[in-house]
This record gives sequence, structure tokens and C-alpha cells, in this order.
Amino acid sequence: MTGDHPVSCAQKRLWILDRLYPDTPAYSVPVVYRIDGEPDVRALEGALTGLVGRHEVLRTGYRMARGALRQAVRPAEPVPLPRVDLTGHTDPAAEAERLAVAEARRPLDLGGGEVLRPLLLTTAPGRHVLCLTLHHIVCDGWSLAVLEQELSSLYEALAAGRAPELPALTEQYADFARWQTERVAGTGLDRARGYWAEHLAGVPAVASVPADRPRPAVWSFAGAHVPFELGAEAVQQVDLVARACGTTPYAVMLAAFAALVREEGGGPEVVIGAPVALRERESHFALVGMFGNTVVQRLGVPDGTSFRELVLRARDESRAALAHQALPFELLVEELNPARDPGANPLFQLMFSYQPAAAPGLRLEGCRVAREFGDTRTAKVDLSLSLTRDGAGCTGRLEYSADLFEDTTARRLAARYTTLLAAAAAEPLRPIGPKT
Repeated sequence: MTGDHPVSCAQKRLWILDRLYPDTPAYSVPVVYRIDGEPDVRALEGALTGLVGRHEVLRTGYRMARGALRQAVRPAEPVPLPRVDLTGHTDPAAEAERLAVAEARRPLDLGGGEVLRPLLLTTAPGRHVLCLTLHHIVCDGWSLAVLEQELSSLYEALAAGRAPELPALTEQYADFARWQTERVAGTGLDRARGYWAEHLAGVPAVASVPADRPRPAVWSFAGAHVPFELGAEAVQQVDLVARACGTTPYAVMLAAFAALVREEGGGPEVVIGAPVALRERESHFALVGMFGNTVVQRLGVPDGTSFRELVLRARDESRAALAHQALPFELLVEELNPARDPGANPLFQLMFSYQPAAAPGLRLEGCRVAREFGDTRTAKVDLSLSLTRDGAGCTGRLEYSADLFEDTTARRLAARYTTLLAAAAAEPLRPIGPKT
């Protein structure tokens, strides 16, 4: 399906952000795969070519036409896999780390249609690092799982000398963009519009943790992150609280984040954004593209609120948000038209995400592959907490704005979250309130 097509709401927002901040990697999705073994590089290159040929959004450019942004699908072409041999370097592993970080931080040229950039680094015989950098305009969390599954299948077939046999796609991302354009112009989202207008009326302009430094006049996207883990015992306690409250671990962990904000000096209303997959039709499930939406969760935490009460509020709030998730966040901001602060994200400055299971990842026959996300050293909001269930425990990541917080503060907040969650899960009736 080559030619000219309308863009989705998310594509429009990300294009505008790219025009406003052309040199930031904040909207890149860099993924690093550490490979032990000798992959078939020709098959890997062929798999990348097959993936881009299969998903038109990975070979789409953007242009303004008659005052409107349009997307234009280009014909499929071979995708080269640049390679850098570091085996003669004095410290190949360290140089690979440096290059991987530099690759993650090098912005994609969205204006030039660059939305996917691969790079293969070789540090020793049987030791490689594959860097894949995608633009958020074509990739969300669900897309990454689709991409990895299909790359694995394409690679397996090509390495074995077989023709790939992936099922044909019944739609492309441009079809979704056209469907969404028609949908938002109609009345089908009026119920969601009404809910959000009422629910977010009077939402605090800034609802965050008191920072180490004043909020900047203009957001710089400078950021960093702190990794941490939740042990099996803490996660078991979370599961017990979730079952007792008739909810999921998501609500318990979200409540703990709201409790942390409140106890660290945040106001009695904690406003937290959350990503949702928003793939509403079966044909969307197999596609790579930016379908994801953001919902806003508004949690009241007055003094004396018990942790159990907060879990129940988080349960009800997340359920209501999911019931009205179809309204694109971009339209929500336009329609609510909140007071704009160039130094803060509109409507919320905190984000929370939870994955109940880690994705299977990339598989290369005969190799051991470990995935990690590249570090762009950016932050889109004040604080963003993400958790992924990993076996019996959870891996966590607290991303923070370097404009606002010191590294020591972020590390203290991450440690405080783990201890608060464990204590509150063990004693759900404990009251939540500002530290004295």
C-alpha cells in the first residue's frame, strides 16, 4: 500500500515534538541485544529486510500537504546491517558500551524517514552486541514484542535456508490511522470525552514529588534512571493484598507509588499517567506501530488514608481509566486545554507502568541472547516508575528528570518505594501521610 495516507493522533503529536525538539533522543526506543554465539549475519540482515517489507510503517515518511500532516509509504528495499569489528580494540567491551550508548543517544532523522536503525558490534569471537533503535512514532511496547517474535521467525527460516512463512497481514498501520481519523471525527468517543472532562476538572497543574531544584523554564529532557528489584517475598505479599482487595498486583503497586509521592511531600491528590496498549480490533494485534495511548489516574490521598483504601481507589481508578481509554491523549489535552507550562508535562508529571510478564525476547538459533533497553539519558516527565514481573520477583526502573532531581534523591526514592511497598503490603491498614 504505497501512497499518501492520513496520520494517527499519536503520529501527529510525535511529529510535532520532533519538529520542536529535533536533537533529542527522548522519543527513541533503543534496544540492545547481547549475543553469545555466532549468529548468521546474512540471515539477520535478511530478517530485518523482511520485517521492514512486511510492516509498511517501518518504511514510511511524513510530509505536510495542504496544511495537514500526511504519511507516505515507500517501496520496500533491502535493509543493510552496519557492522563494527572491535576485536582489535584495546578494550573491546568498554568500547562496545560506549558505542551502544552513543547509538541510543543519536537521534533518528524522522524528517528524513529514518525510523529504524540497526548496528552490530563484535567484541570477540562469539560475542556480539546488536543495537536496534526505533522511533516511538512506529513502536510501542506491544510492537516490540511483535517485532522480536517476527524477527526470530524470519531469522530461523532464513538461517535454515527456508522461505519464511509468517501469516499475511490483513491491515497495515495506515489503515488504523484512517480508521482512527474517521472515529475521532464522529460521535463514538463522546462518552469518553464526557468522562475525562468531568474527571479531570480542576486537576492540579503540578502534582509531583518536591524536587531538589526549581522547575526549569523549558523542559530539557535531560534524565537518568535507577534500576532496582523487588524480591519474591515482597511480590508474594503484593499478590496476597491484591487477592484480598479483589484486584490485580497493578493496583497494589500503583497505590504504593501514590503513597510514596504523598509521604515524600506531594499533595493530597496524586495524578499519574499510565500507558495502555489500545489495540481495539483483532487485526491490530499483529501490527508494528504506535497504537499505545496514555490515561490519567487521579488518586486522592487525604491524611489518614490506609494503604488498603488507597489500593481500592487505585483499583477503581484504573478500571474507569481503561473503560474510557479510547480517547487519544492528544485529543484529551486539546479539549481540556489546561494551562501550559513549558517546564512540565500537561495533566501529569508522574508515570507508572507494570508488565505482568517479561516478553520472550529475540531468539537466534544456536545463540544465547539477553535483551536490555538502551540508555538515552532522557526523561519525559518528572518521575516514571516501571515494573516488570520477572519470575518470582520484579525488576524495576525509576527514570527521573536530571533538571529536577539529584541522583542520590532518585536512588533514595527507589529504595523507599521497595521498603514502603513491603511494609504496606504486610500491614495494609497502615495510614498513609506526609513524613514528619
